[in-house]
Amino acid sequence: MSETSETTTIDEAPPRRLVRVDEGRWLGGVAAGLGRYFDVNPLVYRIAFAALALAGGTGLLLYLAAYLVMPGEHDEDSIAVEALRGHRDHPWLLVGVGLLVFGALFALSEARFWPGTGNLWLTALLVGAALVWWHVSQRGESPRAAAIPEAPPEPESPADPDTETTAVQPPQRQQKQWKPPKKPSLFAPVVGALLAAAGFFGLLAVLDVYDVDLAVALASGVLLVGAAIAFGAMTQRRVGGLVFLGVLLLGAFGIAAVTPVSISAGIGEKNEHPLTPAALDSTYELGMGSLELDLSDLKLPDGAAREVDARAGMGRIVITVPEGFALEIDAHAGAGQVDVLGAQDDGFDAQRTISIPGPTPNAPLLDLEADIAMGDIDVQRG
Repeated sequence: MSETSETTTIDEAPPRRLVRVDEGRWLGGVAAGLGRYFDVNPLVYRIAFAALALAGGTGLLLYLAAYLVMPGEHDEDSIAVEALRGHRDHPWLLVGVGLLVFGALFALSEARFWPGTGNLWLTALLVGAALVWWHVSQRGESPRAAAIPEAPPEPESPADPDTETTAVQPPQRQQKQWKPPKKPSLFAPVVGALLAAAGFFGLLAVLDVYDVDLAVALASGVLLVGAAIAFGAMTQRRVGGLVFLGVLLLGAFGIAAVTPVSISAGIGEKNEHPLTPAALDSTYELGMGSLELDLSDLKLPDGAAREVDARAGMGRIVITVPEGFALEIDAHAGAGQVDVLGAQDDGFDAQRTISIPGPTPNAPLLDLEADIAMGDIDVQRG
């Protein structure tokens, strides 16, 4: 008696892939792909991306990153993998893209959705988006091959019925690839435009006609370079050199944006001791060094109010406030220590804000604001 064992073969389901799907997509298919992979309604991911975008712009960057690393539904690899493979021997463009993305991340952390200096940082995001667009447009393109016409075949000799012969085929010529001519680069025209603009505004500054703020000038340069890269992406022009130029301008703009004073504010020690309202300036600046503002002997009439700003790029600010005044003090250091009448804070983005009423309801008011990019601020009593 023979036993028969029956086996049941269960076909293993193919593993699910996290891809950007085409069905039900709104933009790039990221949310729809996440919903299919995790079996969650894609609306949940869309709401999350939108909320993060409105909260500070991080959602835009996360969506862009997911778009780059998630392959398409009918693609084997993602855009990021294909870019790495295609630029394995020349990684400088990818390095530039990475730096610009890092700048965009810092930009989104500083930006606000109302007018302000932080919105200028969004230029970095535009540059990065233009580069990604350029990579997407380059996908699937390869040099077209044009084969050299082969020589016409030699006429065959009539076959001899008594002799068996083997026809010898002539060797085929190797096909050569035709490479299209390189498109002209936009680097030289953009650099020429930047130099012409710098010379023009420099001439205006020398003639005392108009003085351009350095941060505004650098932000305009980044905007011009980003627009040129976007134009190059649309017209298939070479823009590799502009990536490095954009990174340099972006770094210079970042330094200028976080520095509360211009480079022409001076270096060294600066001591100010105003005694009368006429001698009191509204702004005191120093580029690098020690700024000491002694207001201990300042005299203001009852009920008067004055605003004073003390700014420095790097170093130390020491302010002595007078007795008998109502005080509104706001001190901020990008990196360093702040000490306002004993209230201290240190580290990055250190800040102290205090309000002290005067001894009498009619006491003069001193509204003091101190700001330094890197260093210490010390506000003390006279």
